[in-house]
Amino acid sequence: MARPAATRWYAALATLIVFILLAWVLGAVLPLTDGERTVLRVGLLTLGLIAAGALLWFLRPDAPAAPAAGPGKDDALVAVAAARARLPRGAFDQRPMVLLVGTEGSCKTTVVTRAGLDAELLAGDAVGEAPPATAAANLWLAKQALFVEPGGKVLADESRWKSVVRALRPPALGAALGRAEPAPRAAVVCVSCDVFFGDQGQQLESTAQLLRRRLTDAARDFGLALPVYVFFTKADRLPHFEAWAAALTRDEVREPLGAALPFGPDVSGAHAAGSHEERLTPRLEAAFRELAASLGGRRPALLARESVEERRLAAYELPRELGKLAPAATKFLVELCRPMQLGASPRLRGFYFVGARPVVVADAGGAAAQQQAVVMPAGSGATSAFSRPNVPGMTPAGMGGYAPPAARKVPQWVFLERLFPDVVLGDAGAAAAARGGLRVSRTRRALLGAGIAAALVVAAGVTTSWLGNRALADRTARQARAVAALPVLSAPAGTVAFPSAEALRTLDALRGTLDTLRAFEADGPPLRLRWGLWRGGALFDAGRRVWIDGYRGQLHAATWAALVDSLRALPEVPRETDDYGRNYAALKAYLIATAEPARSTADFMAPVLLTSWQRGRATDADVTALARNQFAFYATMLPDTNPFPQTADAGLVTRSRAFLARFAGEERIYQNMLVEASKAAPPARLLDIAPAAAGVVNAPAEVPGAFTTKGWAFMDGAFKNSDRFFQGERWVVGDATAALAQDRASVIDGLRRRYRADYAERWRQFVRGTAVVRAGNIRAASTQLGTVGGAQSPLLAALSLAARHTIVDSAMAAAFQPVQAVTPGAVTDKFVSEKNQPYANALLALQGAMEQIVAMPPPADSQGVLALRQAGTQAMAQASLAKTAARQLGQSFAVDSAAIQVGPAVTQLLLAPIDYAEATLRNISGTPMPRAPRVAAGGGGGGGGAAPPPPPAMSAKEVADLTRILNERGRSLCNAITPMLAKFPFNPDASAEATPQEIAAQLAPGTGALFVLQQERLEGLLEKQGAQWVPKAGAPVALSGEFVAFFNRAARVSEALFAGGPEPRVTFTARGVANDRVPQVTLTQGTRVARFEKNAPPAEFTWPSTTGREAKLLVVRNVRNRRDRETTVKAASGDWALFRLVAQATKAEGDGGGYRAEWGSGDGAVAVEFGFPEGMPVLKRGWLGGMSCAPQVTR
Repeated sequence: MARPAATRWYAALATLIVFILLAWVLGAVLPLTDGERTVLRVGLLTLGLIAAGALLWFLRPDAPAAPAAGPGKDDALVAVAAARARLPRGAFDQRPMVLLVGTEGSCKTTVVTRAGLDAELLAGDAVGEAPPATAAANLWLAKQALFVEPGGKVLADESRWKSVVRALRPPALGAALGRAEPAPRAAVVCVSCDVFFGDQGQQLESTAQLLRRRLTDAARDFGLALPVYVFFTKADRLPHFEAWAAALTRDEVREPLGAALPFGPDVSGAHAAGSHEERLTPRLEAAFRELAASLGGRRPALLARESVEERRLAAYELPRELGKLAPAATKFLVELCRPMQLGASPRLRGFYFVGARPVVVADAGGAAAQQQAVVMPAGSGATSAFSRPNVPGMTPAGMGGYAPPAARKVPQWVFLERLFPDVVLGDAGAAAAARGGLRVSRTRRALLGAGIAAALVVAAGVTTSWLGNRALADRTARQARAVAALPVLSAPAGTVAFPSAEALRTLDALRGTLDTLRAFEADGPPLRLRWGLWRGGALFDAGRRVWIDGYRGQLHAATWAALVDSLRALPEVPRETDDYGRNYAALKAYLIATAEPARSTADFMAPVLLTSWQRGRATDADVTALARNQFAFYATMLPDTNPFPQTADAGLVTRSRAFLARFAGEERIYQNMLVEASKAAPPARLLDIAPAAAGVVNAPAEVPGAFTTKGWAFMDGAFKNSDRFFQGERWVVGDATAALAQDRASVIDGLRRRYRADYAERWRQFVRGTAVVRAGNIRAASTQLGTVGGAQSPLLAALSLAARHTIVDSAMAAAFQPVQAVTPGAVTDKFVSEKNQPYANALLALQGAMEQIVAMPPPADSQGVLALRQAGTQAMAQASLAKTAARQLGQSFAVDSAAIQVGPAVTQLLLAPIDYAEATLRNISGTPMPRAPRVAAGGGGGGGGAAPPPPPAMSAKEVADLTRILNERGRSLCNAITPMLAKFPFNPDASAEATPQEIAAQLAPGTGALFVLQQERLEGLLEKQGAQWVPKAGAPVALSGEFVAFFNRAARVSEALFAGGPEPRVTFTARGVANDRVPQVTLTQGTRVARFEKNAPPAEFTWPSTTGREAKLLVVRNVRNRRDRETTVKAASGDWALFRLVAQATKAEGDGGGYRAEWGSGDGAVAVEFGFPEGMPVLKRGWLGGMSCAPQVTR
C-alpha cells in the first residue's frame, strides 16, 4: 500500500517537536548553569533537526508520480514534470541538457528523431514516423543527455517560455557546495532554409529577434553564457543541394557540414575592441568562405562519381549558392546572439547545415504477403496441420509463387548523425560555462556571505553579551559598595530623623539594578546578555544582602518601630477621630510582616509603611518617592524570603482586633466610592476621540469617570478591597469581627449590583441619546456620508466609545452585544474594522454616486433630465446596497432581554444617514421633463429636446441637421449601453454584473434610454410592424441596417426582461429530472425551495427574487440502493444567481419555450427543464447577449 505523501512530513515534524519539548523540559528541570542549559538545548535541537532530516530522506517516495494535466495547468510544464518523474531522483538535473529552439516548421522534432541517437521519448507527442507539430513540449533521453523541445506556441508566449525554462533550471546549491559538477546546458536553434528565399527578409529579422529574446531569457535563468548551435534545417531547399549530396557516401553524410566558433574574448569579450557586430561579422564571413572553399575543393571527386551530365553541372554550383546565402545568414547569426549588458547572454558556438536527400530502398518480396489466410475446418484432426489445405482458386503456382521486391524513394537526413554526439554533447566549452555559471557563483557568494554573517552575528553576540554582563556586574558591585558605606541612621530620644535624599538615591540605585536582575531571572534575560554568559542569579543574591542591610539602617528600623507603637497606642473604645481603615491597615501590615508574609503586595504594604515612616510629618516629594520605592521592593521580597523574620505579639494582635470590632458604619460607602472613582478616572467624551462629530452626530456631553472602564476597575477593586470603607478579612480581624465582615459583605454585594445596573443604564442612555443630524440637501447628504463612512467616522466613534467601556466583563458585553457587533470594543486603534468595513464601504460608494449628481450641471433639456434621473437611479441602487449592509449588521444582533434594549437604537443609527440620503435622491429621481418648444427637426441643437416627427418635405439643411442629431444621440446611447452589455448576463463570461436598476435605465419600456430615443427622435422614422421594428416608408432620413437590427434585438431583450412593466420581472417554470440514480432534485432561489421527484409537476419561479440573492442546485443520490444525504451540485449568488447557475451547466439544449440544462456527465448528470411562457429562453447562456450597439443611426 502506498504511503501518503504527507506522512513523511508529519513524522519529521513530530520528531522535531519531541526534541524541542525535551530541550525545553530538561533545560528547565535539570540543575544546570545558564551556559550548560544553552549547550543542552542547542545540542538537542541539532539532534532533532538531524533526526527530522533523516526521516525525510528515508521515507521519501521511490519515484514521484507524474502530474496529470488539468484546467489551469500548462501542458508544457506538465510534460517537464512527467519527464522528471520518469527518471531516478535527481537524474533530471544532473544530466546534460540540450534545449531545441525554433519556430513551427523548423524540424526540431525531426533532427532529434533522425539523428541516429535512439532517443527515448520521456514526455510529449513525438511518436510515429511523421510526428505532428509539437503542441506543448517533447523531452527525450539519449546518450545520457536530455533533449527538450518546447513547442512553437510556447516559444511565442514569453510567460510560458520563462515558466518552462525555470522548470528546467538545475539546483545551484549542490554545485555551489561542491557535491557535484553542474550539468552542461546548451541550446540548438533550428532555422529552416526556407526563410532565406523569397521576400522573407523581414521574417528572418523578426525570427532572429524573437529567438534572441528567448535565448537571453534562458541564459539569464540558467545563469551561464549559454552555448548556442544553429542548425540550418531543410538544406535540401538550397539550389543544387540534392545533386551535390547524392554522390556522397554513407560515411561522408555523417560528417557535420558547418563551422565551429570559439568562446574567445575577441568575439564577445567585455574588453574586445569594436561592437559585437564588428567583432563577429568577420569571423562568420571567414567561416562561410572556408566552408564554401571546402565544398569547392571536393567538387573534382564528386564530379567523377556522377555520370549524368546535368547533375554534374548542378552539383558544381552548390558552393556558389552557399556563398550567396552567407550575407543573410551572417546577419541572422549576429542578431541571434547579440549580448546583453545585464546578466548572462547566449554565445554562438557554431552553425551547421542539415537536410535530406532521396535514396532508393527495396521492399522485401515474398509469397507470404500475397497468400490468402487459410482457415482449417473445426473438425480437423491432429495431423491436419501436415496436409495441404484445399483453398478454392489457389493453384500450385500461386502457392509457391514469389513477388519481386518493389523499389521506392525515401528521404535520408544528411550531415546530422554526428552533430549531437560530437559537436553539441562533445563540446568541453559548454561544461566549462556551466561550472562558471552566474547562478552557481551567486549561490556560492550567498552561502559564503551567510556563513560570514552567521559568524559575525555569533561573534557580535558573544562580545555584546560579555560586555553587557561585565558592565552589569561592575554596576552592581559599585552600587553595593556605595550602599555599604552609608552610615546607620540614628536620632536622639524624642526626635524623628529622616535619611537624606542622597542616601535614598544610593539605596534606590541598587534597588533598581536588583529589580532588573529579578525581572531577568523571572522572564529570562534579553538576547544581548545571553550567549552562555548570563550569571544574574548569583549577582542578585549578593546584591540583595547588601541592600537589605542598607534598607534596615535607613528606613526599616524606624518604620517598624512607628508601626508597632501606633498599634500599642490604640485605646479601648474608638474615638470620633479614629479612622477604621488606617488602623485596619496598620494591623494587616504588622501581620504580613510577621505571620503572613505570603500575602504581601506592594500596592498595600508600600502606602502603609510610608505612612508609618512619615509619622504625620511632611517630607520632600523626591524623598517620598524614593522611600516608597524601597518599601515596595521590600513588600515584593516578602513572599519569597522574609529578610526580618519574627513572631507576632499575640497580645498586641488581640487588643488591636478588639479595637476594630467596636467600630460601626453603614451608609456612606457607595457615594464615597463613586466620588473616589471619578477622581481616579477621567470622563468619557465623544469629541475627545472624534472631533469631526460636531454638526454630524449629536451625543450626550460626557459620561462620568466612575462609569468608564477605568472607573469600573477602580470600583471593582474597591468592592474587593474596601479597607477604607469597611473591611473584615478573617485572618486580620479574627473570628469576632468576621461576623460583622460577613454583614458588610452582603452590603457590598448589594452595592455591586446597584453599580452594575447604574453602569449599564448610563451607557444605554448614551446610545439612545446619540443621533445623526439630518442633511437638508443632496450636497450636505453627500458630505455627511463621506464623514460618516470615513476612517474618522463620528457615528462609528460613538458606538466604539460605548463598546470600549462595556467590555468590562462578559455579562456587560452581552448586554451591549449590538454595539460590540458593529464596533468591537477590543479594537481601540481604529473605528472602521473588519465587522463594519462593508457598511463603511457601502456609505462611501453611495457618497461617490451622489457626488456625481452634485457635479452634474442643471438639466437644460430632456437628455439632461434623463441623465440626472439615471444618475439618481444608480445612486438609489447604491442606497439599497448600503441599507442591505446595515441590515446585515443588524441580523447579527442578539435578541435577549438585555441586548434588545439597545439593538433597535443601533440599527436606527446605522440607517439614519442612508435614509436622509434617500430622501434627497427621491427628489432627483422625480425631476420632471422640460417642455421644449415644437421646432423643426434641425433646431434641436444638442438633440436633447423632444421634436415631432419630421415633415415629409424637408430641406437639405434640415435633413443634414437631423442626420447629425440622430448620430450624436446614437453615440450617446452606445456610450451608456455598451458598458452594460459587457457585464453579466449579456456577457456570460463576465464577473461584473449589470444591476436591475442599470438595465431599467437603458431598456425599460417607455422610460429607458433606448425608448426615449425612439419617442423623441425616431417616431417618424421607425415603426413597429407585428413583432419587428422597421424603417418607415417615405421617411426623409434612412436608418442604417445595423442600427435597426440592434434596436430590434434590444427591444426583444426588453420585452423578455420587463414584460411591459417598468421594473424587470421574468416568470418561468422549472422541473428537476429525477431518476433511479438521482431520486430527488432540489432547486432554490432565495427562500424559494422546489423539490422534484419522479413525475413531479413543474414549479414556478420569478426573477428577481425578493427573498434572497442565492441559488443552489442540490441532489439526493442512491448509493448502494440507499438514499445518501443531500449534496450541493452548484451554487451561485448575486442578483443574477439563477442565471449564473444555469450558465455553469456542462450541457444545454433547446430554444424558444423549452430549455434543458445538465450539470455533470454520464449516469451522475443532474438535469433541470425550464419552461418560458413567452417563448424567450432568457436563462439560456448568451441569449441576452449577442448584440452590439450601432452608434451610426443613419445610412
